[in-house]
Amino acid sequence: MGTGRAGIIAANTPAPAAPHTTKASTATLRARNAHILALAYLCAGVLAVSIAYCLYHLPFEIGDTLGNLLQLTDTTVTRIFASTMQLQGFMRPMTWATMKVVFDASGGQYFLAFRTLHVLSVVVLLFAFARLTRVESTVTLGVALIAMAAVLGMPAFHDTMNETELNTKLTLAAICLVVLNLAASQPRVWKDAVVLVLLVYALLANELGLLLWVCIAAAHLVGFRGVSRNGVIAATALLALYFYVRFLQLHVGTPSLNERSSGFGFRVRSANELVEMFGGSPLPFYAYNVVSSLLMVLFSEPRAGVFGFVRDLVDSKLQSGNVLAVATSILSTGVTIWFVTQRWRRWLRWDLAYNDQLFLVSAAVIAANAAISFPYVKDVVMNIASVFYCLGLCMALRELVEVMAARPLRIDRAVLACAVLLLLSAGWTLRAAAFYADMRVRAFKSQVDWVFVDDWLRDQHVAVTTPRQRELVEQLRAQMVAMPVPKVYLDPPWVRNLLTPD
Repeated sequence: MGTGRAGIIAANTPAPAAPHTTKASTATLRARNAHILALAYLCAGVLAVSIAYCLYHLPFEIGDTLGNLLQLTDTTVTRIFASTMQLQGFMRPMTWATMKVVFDASGGQYFLAFRTLHVLSVVVLLFAFARLTRVESTVTLGVALIAMAAVLGMPAFHDTMNETELNTKLTLAAICLVVLNLAASQPRVWKDAVVLVLLVYALLANELGLLLWVCIAAAHLVGFRGVSRNGVIAATALLALYFYVRFLQLHVGTPSLNERSSGFGFRVRSANELVEMFGGSPLPFYAYNVVSSLLMVLFSEPRAGVFGFVRDLVDSKLQSGNVLAVATSILSTGVTIWFVTQRWRRWLRWDLAYNDQLFLVSAAVIAANAAISFPYVKDVVMNIASVFYCLGLCMALRELVEVMAARPLRIDRAVLACAVLLLLSAGWTLRAAAFYADMRVRAFKSQVDWVFVDDWLRDQHVAVTTPRQRELVEQLRAQMVAMPVPKVYLDPPWVRNLLTPD
């Protein structure tokens, strides 16, 4: 009886696989994963090339560029670094010094030099983003492509392409992703050194450089050890030194209420209006800025502090492009909320998988970016948060497809999950297409502004006092006006309504 039973067990027990078979299967799996990952990088490269084409055909935005370039003509790197260390409300000496270095090294090819820096930042950003998604199957590749399309479709990313000649907000977003990649990899001493150098540059380039410290600290907190504990401590010491120098030594402070106009409610308010409304107590205005910045990332509304979608809804003037943006963002944020409901119990036990770690770091960066934006609201200021929002969305979508694959779902839930994936894919693809349409409109508008550059100089009270400054103005005007740009006024109405709404 015992012998028969043993025979039955032996007959039903699968024979162990031969060692060479297991090794062959593992090698095949690794090769397949490598091919899929290479395809993800190829897609990132294609997106980068397409964006580069837009950038090289996008004239400088006159308001953000010309005044700054004129200040670079008759100075030195040392002088401009020292003079911009103590500007009231802003401490950005590294931005100005870098601009001066590029300006002098360009050999007069200013547009080509600065735009090439933009392109390099885009390449680094997209490849670093693709690496963080850890594509390992066709399904995860599809999720990563939705997330990369979302990066292009975010309102802040549109505005970032048109931001100043150096485009610090784009560069800092790329640096943050690079640092997060280093943190999520194996620890090495050189990584600590690289991260600290990048942190010093970021802190002295823009106030948003503070978000790099948030990346470092949050990544270590959730379990990434590519940057050591000593590296995190050193980064925190640098942050403390930055605050000490900025607020106690140089008394730079933060931007004042009358620094610039800002959106509030249903329209943009001038600096004088803001002082009149909040001069006695600016805290409500600052709170509004933080909340509206956060809402812009999560729901694409308000834009620059203005609740234009709500205003147009009340006035029955909604355009399909605005509806698409808000609806896609609502659905995407809904998926991230679902992800939180699925994982929060594991978070309380601090039992974190890779998806959880990246999501929590992304949430920390988004919250910190909104907090830093308290003085005034601009979509472009939230570009880093927007990129990390897309990274968090990618992790939430990975969880959704893993749940669908891991266990059978009721037919209604399966249909709902598939519908969500289909709508997000279609919605973000259209919004990514809107990026290219928007670049065409911006190119046309920027070129028109350069035709009337003398009027702009007069209206902005910008004095052109030296021969070199006048030569710079004429050179840039000739180059920007001669650049071939699309005739967007010939676009059919549906393009303006869906892809480039007002």
